[in-house]
Amino acid sequence: MANQGSPYLIASVDRAIDLLLILGRSRRDMGVTELARELGVQKSTVHSLLQTLLGRGFVRQTDGGRYTLGYGLIRLGAACAEQIDVRSIARPVMAELAEETQEVALLAVLSGHELTIIDKVEPQRPFLIIPKFDFSITLHSTAIGKVLLANAPPAVLEMVLQQGMERFTPYTLTDREALLAEMARVRAQGFAVGCNETIEGLTCIAVPIRDAAGNVAAALSVSSASSVLVPERFPAVTRVLKAKAEVISRRLGHDPAF
Repeated sequence: MANQGSPYLIASVDRAIDLLLILGRSRRDMGVTELARELGVQKSTVHSLLQTLLGRGFVRQTDGGRYTLGYGLIRLGAACAEQIDVRSIARPVMAELAEETQEVALLAVLSGHELTIIDKVEPQRPFLIIPKFDFSITLHSTAIGKVLLANAPPAVLEMVLQQGMERFTPYTLTDREALLAEMARVRAQGFAVGCNETIEGLTCIAVPIRDAAGNVAAALSVSSASSVLVPERFPAVTRVLKAKAEVISRRLGHDPAF
């Protein structure tokens, strides 16, 4: 057990982590009795920990009733690797983007079926204040969300459609067929626009960032007041965005030739 002297240590959480580490070191599935012996606790304690982790997908039960690591850890590890690597690589390029466009640059990833903004860079003289907002549920209404949703696995898109799309403004897309058409358009043109769809008076343009396998690892965007980022500026801003996204993608190992 790590940090045993820490006053902030929560024993049950620490035991759950130890349990995962034991399963991670083992090359085979393990039973409750065996895990209790390894942890030095009662079987009832191990059973409770396993049921909690099982419910979160961090462990799974095999056909023989024993336990091994769950697939939820794969998603968690992949998300962690994406966020750390993409953010650190993208940060200096985002600074260039913010200064060249004089707009706010955002970087976001898809976390499950939610949007997660992992970085923001403002120009030296920012003139836009983005209101506090729960952007996690805006895959259908923000440009950065549309890019991620358009390139997400079909199951994610279907989940968003089934859950229903919240109307934030009169311009928000909430119709299934309209959103599907928008997703096809985003994939075809390689960028997305969100104009007054989440917050009235706010416009965003976004493009995808691809990893070494060619998959969309993140989305890069610029946001500004709709009165400033007018349609006449869209082509020029989109060209800069695509160029910056290509730099980040290449640094992630993506080669457009393949």
